[in-house]
Amino acid sequence: MITNDIMRRYILYIVFSLLPTMAMAQHITFESEEEYRSIGVYDTWEQSPFRTGAIDGSHFVKLTTNPDREEKDTPGIATNASENVLAIQRSRYGSNTFGARVDLNTPLHLGTSKKYVHVLVNKPAGEETQVMLIGLGKRQDWEGQKPETEQFWVTASIGAQAQWCDLVFPITTNEAVDIHSFVVVPDLSSPHLRQTDFIAYIDDIEVTDSSQPRYQEVNYPVNFDSGQAPTRSDRALTKLTFTVSGESGVDVNVPTATVYTNLTEKATVLAKAGADVTVKMTFKGTWMSGYVYVDWNNDGQFTPIVENNKASEGSELTSYTFLNGYNSLGASQTNGNSVVNGAITCPKFTIPAGTKPGIYRMRLKVDWNSADAGGNSDTGNTIVANGGNIVDVLLNVHEDEVSISANQLNGDVLTAEDAALSEAPISFGQPFTVKMAPAPDFTYTGIVITHGYNLDGPEYVRENRQYKSVTIPASAFNKETHTYTIPASYIDGEVRVEGLFTPGSEPGPNDPDDPTPLNPDYTVTYKKDAPGTFFQGGSEVATGKGWAAAEWVSDEPAPVVTLKSERNNGFNTTNYNLGRDFKFTISVDGEYLIVGYKIYTSNGWGTTVVTESEESAVFAGEQSLTVSGLSTNSTWFTTADANLNGPVIDVYLVNAPPIGIHPSELSESASAIHSLDGRRLSCEPAKGVYIMGHRKVVR
Repeated sequence: MITNDIMRRYILYIVFSLLPTMAMAQHITFESEEEYRSIGVYDTWEQSPFRTGAIDGSHFVKLTTNPDREEKDTPGIATNASENVLAIQRSRYGSNTFGARVDLNTPLHLGTSKKYVHVLVNKPAGEETQVMLIGLGKRQDWEGQKPETEQFWVTASIGAQAQWCDLVFPITTNEAVDIHSFVVVPDLSSPHLRQTDFIAYIDDIEVTDSSQPRYQEVNYPVNFDSGQAPTRSDRALTKLTFTVSGESGVDVNVPTATVYTNLTEKATVLAKAGADVTVKMTFKGTWMSGYVYVDWNNDGQFTPIVENNKASEGSELTSYTFLNGYNSLGASQTNGNSVVNGAITCPKFTIPAGTKPGIYRMRLKVDWNSADAGGNSDTGNTIVANGGNIVDVLLNVHEDEVSISANQLNGDVLTAEDAALSEAPISFGQPFTVKMAPAPDFTYTGIVITHGYNLDGPEYVRENRQYKSVTIPASAFNKETHTYTIPASYIDGEVRVEGLFTPGSEPGPNDPDDPTPLNPDYTVTYKKDAPGTFFQGGSEVATGKGWAAAEWVSDEPAPVVTLKSERNNGFNTTNYNLGRDFKFTISVDGEYLIVGYKIYTSNGWGTTVVTESEESAVFAGEQSLTVSGLSTNSTWFTTADANLNGPVIDVYLVNAPPIGIHPSELSESASAIHSLDGRRLSCEPAKGVYIMGHRKVVR
């Protein structure tokens, strides 16, 4: 059993379960020479004596016995029980990018997807400095390119230490690149400052889909098993409502299956420094109180500071309704029964002036008379026994304007007015249009949008996501203007747009001059969990809880399907509430992708939009969508069809290139054959994968 004291002192490690992927075949423990092809050294400096042959690099790297196998009790430090590790002597005569080279048995093909290389590094001597990972490889489509060509250079988010620690390197490459070797550079400091060489140790190199370190201290602990189920049914936290000055209100539905719920990947509250925040907790039950925490210093803990019976300046317990007879404003409370009309409303608190823009963890807690963010752990009065709850969300502290920049080769990503993206800041939370301008003899295949904060740093800090990346294919761009409007939801911090350009200028399959459509009709299945009727083009598609309809997925902004609720509320002078969430499952034939969907509700007079959501993520197969909290203050709420009353939800789907490989053979006389980047071929193709007749085929 893990005690509360142990958790607070961070002497607990989590070894993350990494999902199996194609890349996970690349796992080198150095326990067997069969795990890799060869080891050596490498220096990016072309005149390095290790490249000219003046110094024999084989004497500077070798397998050796693990110098540190002791079990550790320091946060974030790994216990490495490996018998053998790789040692490299960091030479003063190489450049700052001199490192250990490990040649892979099987080349690593990443495509354009992001992977994460985990490396255990131990550097006993010297100060803490950044470590770099270099990928050596070649492009499949460039004849003559050597497999030692440097394809990426990535630094870890933390430096090497005098103990084993897991360093994480996010890597991406061009679609056609194969990686043949990893080079681990143990020290990026300038070598001319060194008076002597030193030894660094490397072990357990693994490629995964996880950006989380394999060994990590416990952040934001709770004083019970995080998967603990409720022990009573008369009390439950079901919804959080955030009211922030200058922002739209945010409602967050809370699942009730566990006492603790982590919603940091699903719920983010927006606020500016100096804004006032009020949190309302919809709670079933009585005799409980509410508590709000914010980790202002991002140290993985919520530190309460209470002085003179109120929350002090700088306290990470920012608001509470009852603690030892007072609330967070210092007002006396007769008892801790803070539930009024089915809700606990915490006192307003203010985002401190000067708070740096960024992502912060926010915790909401329903508990009884306890400042402990992990929940009351007093014997006989625990948060679990009392029917309390803990929920974590993210807080995005932002400014009115954010920066946007471009990063690309062989072309430019511009504003809609053909200006450079870096010329001026853009408005936070507002859509923004970009335009593709390929260099001569190049075309574009799309963009990668990275948005959030500290885009050059780690993707997660204390398990809190700092930024996201999404790939937008060329098919999502306007074919005539070559523009794409970045959704407002992506303008949530710094924005970086990477243009994806590839050689070729022939019209692609989605070009207006190409009469051949890339996607044929295919089946889209719609399901929902509430009574209602689906309409397509004004005509009823079907009724019931599940049906299928063969439809074109349009490139134009028109809904492909509309759901109209059967609930008829008629005239109502108070709030109209559906009383439940509407959940949809959209399934497509597994050979195709859909990019983007938009859900909103509207009324017949066009006066009330209840909720709106926009997404541009690419998905295939099955996608579940939920519209929750549908309500309106409109005195008459109907649909575009005056004969039908009730909410309307339109679902928008947009074309994207097909996926899936079919074991077909290309015909030598085929007239419409395209490469995977959309270029029409003018001659008989060589062996490979192509698009013909709207399908991917293998020759």
